[in-house]
Amino acid sequence: MARGAANTAANAATTAGNVAANYGAGAATISSSLVPYLTQQLTSPAGMSQQDINATMTSGLAGAGGATAGLTGAASKNAAVTRNPMGFSGALDAAARARTQAAAGLGENVAAQNAKIKLGQQQQASQGLQSLYGIDTSRQLGAMGQIAPDVNAQVNAGKSGWLQNLEGIMQTIKG
Repeated sequence: MARGAANTAANAATTAGNVAANYGAGAATISSSLVPYLTQQLTSPAGMSQQDINATMTSGLAGAGGATAGLTGAASKNAAVTRNPMGFSGALDAAARARTQAAAGLGENVAAQNAKIKLGQQQQASQGLQSLYGIDTSRQLGAMGQIAPDVNAQVNAGKSGWLQNLEGIMQTIKG
């Protein structure tokens, strides 16, 4: 019985060591690809792609461009009909300024959205790195912590048998 218990405890200690090693290997594999990516996101977040920025700017400027084009067309037609090309120059200048203002405001808005996205990416990367460290180490250390109780169980299981019983009797007689 004692040998069986000692063998079981020894097997449990070996299993705990193997589990800890597997968690460590798994963590190393995950970390080798994920940590560089998260570190890159933390130090240099990508934000919006250039295609997304261009698409946002194009769709935002389409309305301003269309309004300016319509006003320019109407002014040109009116100038041709009335033979007074100067009558709408102030309105055309104002429309051009409004279009430029709209473009600048849109550019600022897109830049602000991109900055928010970058900050979000940095926060997610930071949380991801913190989480990875805690998960990897806690599981591995938890499995490693099971080795000592298993070894103690093995030692305690080896303390019974006729020789150990005789030693216990001798200690009792001496005491």
